[in-house]
Order: sequence, then structure tokens, then C-alpha cells
Amino acid sequence: MTIAEERTVGPSLGRDSIVNGTRSFMLGGVMVIIFMMIYYRFSGFLADLSLILNVVLLLGVLAGFEATLTLPGIAGIVLTLGMAVDANVLINERVREELRQGQPPRAALDAGYSRALPAILDSNLTTFLAGLILFQFGSGPIKGFALTLCVGIGSTIFSAVFASRVFHDLTMVRSSNRSLSI
Repeated sequence: MTIAEERTVGPSLGRDSIVNGTRSFMLGGVMVIIFMMIYYRFSGFLADLSLILNVVLLLGVLAGFEATLTLPGIAGIVLTLGMAVDANVLINERVREELRQGQPPRAALDAGYSRALPAILDSNLTTFLAGLILFQFGSGPIKGFALTLCVGIGSTIFSAVFASRVFHDLTMVRSSNRSLSI
């Protein structure tokens, strides 16, 4: 193996990268939240609540590990957010399909979640396994990315599959199962 390039980053350049990475995460997150609310209406709002819960859980667990937020860690958080959005899109699209087929809202919600679950678990499990391999064989920043990714996968499954379902169920109880804004 030959070294093709080696760089040394000073503290100010590293700090600038962290600030820019955090800023891009925040801007991207706000744009995703707005898009989800416009495209999926109230169900998009509920999906956004689960996304926010996902990020809070992820940051809480990382704080519990006393992890330092680095640029690879921010990349892991951004990837986690993308996978969480994907899970919510899968769920909402499956529910829409069921509603188009004439299912009542409660049945459409049940069928949508059950039909989306295998795809969500499959994609998250394979990503989790890749994260474990990166953590095992990586070093330094790669381990930080892998740790953030693996913790994020756990929080994504919890927030997208469990928490968003609870949010939908609570909404359905309040609306007497008559309608579903999606």
C-alpha cells in the first residue's frame, strides 16, 4: 500500500468544518421537515415529530457515551436522518396505497405499517451490520462514524416504527377513526 495523500488540519480549519457540517445538518433537517409537512400533510407532521425524537435520542445516547462530535460523527447523524426519512416515507406511501384501495383509515394504517416493516428492518439491519464492520476494523474517525451510525439505526427503528405509530394511533383515537390526513 502506498500513501497517495496526507493532510494535517489545524484547529481553526477543523472547527470551521464542524460548524459548516452542523449548519448543513440543520439546514437540511429544516428543509426535510418542511417537505414532509407539505407532501404528507398531518402524517408528515407526525413523521417530523418522530424525526426530531430520533435526533434527540441519538444525541442523548451519544452524550451518555461521552462521545465527541466530529465531522464523521455529523456525517453519521446526517445518514441516520436520511434513513429515518426513508422509513417514514415507506410507511406513509404504504398507508396511501391502502387508502387508494378503499381501506378504512384504521385498516390502512395497520396494513401500511405491517407492509413497510420488512423493508425498513432489512435496510436498517444491513446498514447496522456495515456499521459494526466499520467499527471493528476502522480506526479513529471511522469508529466515530460507525458508532454514530449504529446508535442512529437503533433510534431510527424505535422512532419510525414505534413512536410514529403511537403518534398515529393517538391521532386516530382523537379523530374517531374517520379520516387520515396523508
